[in-house]
Order: sequence, then C-alpha cells, then structure tokens
Amino acid sequence: MGVVTVIIAALALAWNVIFNGLFDRLLARLNIVHNAWVRVVHALLFEGGLVALGVPLIAWWLNVSLWQAFVLDIGVLLFFLPYTYVYHWVYDVVRERVVMRRVCEA
Repeated sequence: MGVVTVIIAALALAWNVIFNGLFDRLLARLNIVHNAWVRVVHALLFEGGLVALGVPLIAWWLNVSLWQAFVLDIGVLLFFLPYTYVYHWVYDVVRERVVMRRVCEA
C-alpha cells in the first residue's frame, strides 16, 4: 500500500499542475472571478478527476474491484475534498495580496 500511496501522491502532484492550469485558463477565458461557488466546483472537479485516475490504479495494484478500490479511496477523498477547497482559497487570497503589493510598489 505504501508504493500505491507514493504513486498516487505523484499522480496528485501532476494532476494538480495540469488541472489548475486548465481551470485557470477557463476562468480567464470566460471572465469568471474566484468566489466560493467557483472554489466548490474547482474542489469537486479536482477531486473527481483524481478519483477517476487513482481508483483504477488502486484496483489494479491491489487486484480488487473498482468498487472496492473506490471504497478504499473514500477516506482519503473525504479528507482531501475540504482540504482542496481551503488550500486553493488560501492560495487565491495570498496570491492576490502578493500581486497587489507588487502593483502598488511599481
């Protein structure tokens, strides 16, 4: 299970870069501002994509059904869904402050 955890952590890192890049481009293209609902949608889509990528890997590695792998992943999902929301909210707030400080200094 330790190897699967390391692989899923690497998968999550790669998915984070890919998903956030695409999501931010979509928001910019549609001129949508970050608000609570956008963050909820972001967290749900991000975790949903991670589940879609991770559950088949878990099922294959542990030689269990997709349902069993999903049930194994539920605990992780229930922790990381709110974590994803809070993490990206904090990131948005800090990033906005850093950008505004640079604009004010310029």
